Amino acid sequence: MKFGMPNLVECASLLECAELAKAEGLDFIEINMSFPEFIPARFDIENANKIAKEYGLFYTIHVDEALNPFDFNKSVSDCYFTVMRDTIRTARKINAKVLNLHLQKGIYVTLPEKVILLTDVYKDEYLGAVKSFIAMCEEEIGDSEIKISIENVDSNPFSTSQLTALELFLESKVFCLTLDTGHECKLNYKDSHVYEKYPDKLLHMHLHDCKTGSPHLPLGVGEVDIDKKLTQHMGDTTLIEVKTVEGLIESVKYLRKRGIKNDK
Repeated sequence: MKFGMPNLVECASLLECAELAKAEGLDFIEINMSFPEFIPARFDIENANKIAKEYGLFYTIHVDEALNPFDFNKSVSDCYFTVMRDTIRTARKINAKVLNLHLQKGIYVTLPEKVILLTDVYKDEYLGAVKSFIAMCEEEIGDSEIKISIENVDSNPFSTSQLTALELFLESKVFCLTLDTGHECKLNYKDSHVYEKYPDKLLHMHLHDCKTGSPHLPLGVGEVDIDKKLTQHMGDTTLIEVKTVEGLIESVKYLRKRGIKNDK
């Protein structure tokens, strides 16, 4: 198994991230496309490839966290389709094989007794956009090895419409699942049934601890059964998704103490 780190806000550059990754014996960096320097139009591809070669690393990509190609306003949706196309093309240029994706819950209406998502009300229109998005991604990816991995989030469990969308996504050869362990814990394992239904689709993991509803904690300080989650993982890439340098170093030490090592 390969272990990696996110580009951390405490690191001033991709080079600084690479230096930290190498020092900690990690295999890859997950580049978050929400950061200004990694927006496709501004991303220094040549420098990224030079760093990967020099430090013996590879990249995965976290797709822009605001991405919502299923917005009901087609002008808005079209912009996000373009963002995703640019992201896939960037992935090709830096040889990133995994693109991690959030599904946005979209606009909702809060009633006195419940919350209603517009994607559930206008489900057919939403699913039509999902099908178009899948077709576009398949065309852009072609016969490459790139996978788009859908992550569970901590703001809400997968909705009714999202669960139907997942069936469509996972029928495609280019889509798979990311299990985010801290998000799963924070939502009291309400999304666990998805990973039980599609165990062979779990090809990427965001590994972090969670305690009293707070995720992204260093490994070993919270409630997540780290050993169990790693055993559940069917893929090759595990991101240690903590948010600080100190938390990353602490998490790597935790894994080493338990005899869990990368493939280097």
